[in-house]
Amino acid sequence: MNILNTRLAFLLFFTLASLPSSAAVIYSNNFETDTNGFSTNKTGFLYGSQWLGGDRSLHHGSTTSLTLTNLIVGTEYSLSFDLFIGGTWDGSGVFGPDFFQLHSSSSGFLINATFANDYPFDNLTGLGQSGKTQTYSDTSPLGDGGEFTGRTGVDFVAGDPVYYFGHGNGNPLLSFIASNTTEQLTFSSFDAQQIVDEVFALDNVIVTGNLQPNNSVPAPATLVLLGLGFISLGFTRKKSA
Repeated sequence: MNILNTRLAFLLFFTLASLPSSAAVIYSNNFETDTNGFSTNKTGFLYGSQWLGGDRSLHHGSTTSLTLTNLIVGTEYSLSFDLFIGGTWDGSGVFGPDFFQLHSSSSGFLINATFANDYPFDNLTGLGQSGKTQTYSDTSPLGDGGEFTGRTGVDFVAGDPVYYFGHGNGNPLLSFIASNTTEQLTFSSFDAQQIVDEVFALDNVIVTGNLQPNNSVPAPATLVLLGLGFISLGFTRKKSA
C-alpha cells in the first residue's frame, strides 16, 4: 500500500507539471458592432461580414492601430486576424514595392513583406505583373525568405485574396512580449505610387495572453513544492508502517 501511495504521488506530480498555462482572450473584435480599440472606425461589407477597412478606405499609405492596455510586462501575447488584400498589389515588381506591415511597439515588425495579386501582364499597356514578385510566405512573414509567386500562402479567394494569421493549417503564429503595460499594434501598407485601388482590410482580430489566472493552474514553482509534498508524504507513510 505504501509503495502504491508513493507511485501515485509521482504520477500526480508529473501530471500537474504537464498542464499548460491558461491562454486568456484579452481582445476580440469581428467589427459587426464596433471598432473599439482601433484608431480608425470605417467598416464595410466583405465576404458575408463587416471588416475594418472593408469600405476600401485603408488604401496604400493608410495606417490603423490597435491599442491594448493593462498588459503584464514580460508576458507573451499572440495575435490572430484575417487580412484582405484588394486591388492591383504588385509585390516587389516594377510598379511596386507594395508592402503590408504589422508593427508591435514591444517587438518590432511581425509582418513586413510585399504582396502581389498576380494580375496578368499586358504587353500593350505594361500593366500587371508576372513571375515571382511577392516576398510574403507563411514561413517568411518578414519577407526574408526570397521571392514567390503572387498569392503565395493565400487561404481564401473570391476575386481578391484573404490571408489568415494565427489560425488555420500552416499559417504563421504572430506574437509579441509586452515591454510595457500598454501595447500598440500598427497595421499599414505603402507603395511609392500611392495607388488608391490597392487596399487592405482586417477581420476577426483576437489577442490572447499566456496567462495564469488566480485560482487556476498553479505556477511551476508551486507545482514543484506540491509534488515534493506528495512524495514526502508517501515516504513518511512507508517509514512509519
